[in-house]
Amino acid sequence: MLEPYAPFFPGSYHLGTGRRFAIGTEGANVVDQVFADTGGNAPLATERLTSAIGGHAAALEKAARLIEKETGWTYMGIDATPAPMGDVSIAAAIEKFTGAKFGSPGTMTSAAVITRAVQAAPVKRIGYSGLMVPVMEDKLLAQRWSEGTYGVDALLAYSSVCGTGLDTIPMPGDVSQEQIERILGDVATLAFKWRKPLSARLLPFKGKKAGERTAFEDPRMINTLIRAVP
Repeated sequence: MLEPYAPFFPGSYHLGTGRRFAIGTEGANVVDQVFADTGGNAPLATERLTSAIGGHAAALEKAARLIEKETGWTYMGIDATPAPMGDVSIAAAIEKFTGAKFGSPGTMTSAAVITRAVQAAPVKRIGYSGLMVPVMEDKLLAQRWSEGTYGVDALLAYSSVCGTGLDTIPMPGDVSQEQIERILGDVATLAFKWRKPLSARLLPFKGKKAGERTAFEDPRMINTLIRAVP
């Protein structure tokens, strides 16, 4: 259900011809700042996060319009999903909202707060426009995955009120084709049920079994525990 020109992988694609660009944000720090000041007060957090994300997005769109004018490239929109990266953690932000580990009760509510704020941004929206939970690109998410505070089913549940589906999920190298097909089927079922963009980055690690750790050398990937696929 993802439209073309979304700026985030794994779903980004281009249709037709011509030079076009979109903007994706790494704004987990913005969510962290707001949630630190509002705690678990959902109405207040929604109001302040909407204002904060909207302000940043509007400034970005102003710059994008200048780029469009000066270069001739067509501006397609902003995906203000507050993507995390490494130490800049969306899990840490959400834990400030819930007062508990990511995956605890309240995580779903925080996901909905973030999504409402992103989708209220007064800009041309594109892409997922929700919440991104990349297990292996966020240091605290990777830690909580190892601790077992959440799993694939929880991520699918959160995806019903936000985006982006299943992102950088570590898997044993002997995961079967049938298991992967069924997981992708669940993602697709949810996407079509709610008419919302979802995607999946499932990462089987060759030679590794459940209970071992991944061994990615790419510094953008935080190594974590490989858990068994049901």
